Amino acid sequence: MTQKFNGRKSFGVPNLEVFKFIDSCLDSKYLYDDQIVKKFIHTYYEWIKSSKLNTLNGLDKFNNLGFVHGTSQSFDFFYAENKDRRMRCFKGDFMYHQITWRNNYPGWCYLEDDKIKNNDAVIISLPFSDSGSEHPQTQSILDECDKLNVPVFIDCAYYSIARDINFDLDRDCIKGISFSLSKAFYGTHRLRIGLRCKKEFNDDPVDLFNSLGMVSKLSAGVGFELCKNFEPDYNQNKFRNRQVEICKDLNIKPSDCVIFGITDKNHKEFGIYDRGTDWRRVCISKLLGDMGDEYE
Repeated sequence: MTQKFNGRKSFGVPNLEVFKFIDSCLDSKYLYDDQIVKKFIHTYYEWIKSSKLNTLNGLDKFNNLGFVHGTSQSFDFFYAENKDRRMRCFKGDFMYHQITWRNNYPGWCYLEDDKIKNNDAVIISLPFSDSGSEHPQTQSILDECDKLNVPVFIDCAYYSIARDINFDLDRDCIKGISFSLSKAFYGTHRLRIGLRCKKEFNDDPVDLFNSLGMVSKLSAGVGFELCKNFEPDYNQNKFRNRQVEICKDLNIKPSDCVIFGITDKNHKEFGIYDRGTDWRRVCISKLLGDMGDEYE
């Protein structure tokens, strides 16, 4: 039987192999390497595109690349860029949006609670952070945003631990995308290693920080080494079979994201994991990992 655990919080698999590798990369030489940020963002960009399990059609059009300190930094500047619009996201999406909006963007509204209007701005995670798969309403929302010229930002924080994501980014409404290594490689959530991709140079703070080198070279160096030494489908290839076994033991369904299992609100143990949707997400990272209970 699988041990008792708390599956509410989402985090990467505590993986000793990755942990030791990151430790070996924490080298001060990156602090003095003026090219490491550029090397990282271009290596990471190609790394993302080289997945054999997922496809993002149209990603080549988003070739204005910038280092961000986690996907959350890219959200902050999307909020600021659209400060006069009504912010929208799905129920169950990253709670950072709701926490930020409730204090700074009054009038924000879940996508399920009102139709798209021309003064909205939308953020959607792909795969969706509450299920690990594409949200079932994503395409219909994007269709409406295209019709009304509503800006959309796509959050791909979970992309590198997913499978069977085949998505067309070639839409006018999609203005930017962000990626992160935090869920792919346990420990990098402390280093805040992310990438923002846009169609054009905006001369916004992300572009400014990158042009002036005001980003973490150490984090970029670690990210560069991870992309050079681990395949983009590493987590799926290493943990998928174990994910299926654990989910069977817990009587839940394996998600397309390797760290999640999915069930419904009637599950006797996980039915209380309510994030506002009809399903329940269970993070099994601790059960997949090999680093003990103190790591999460």
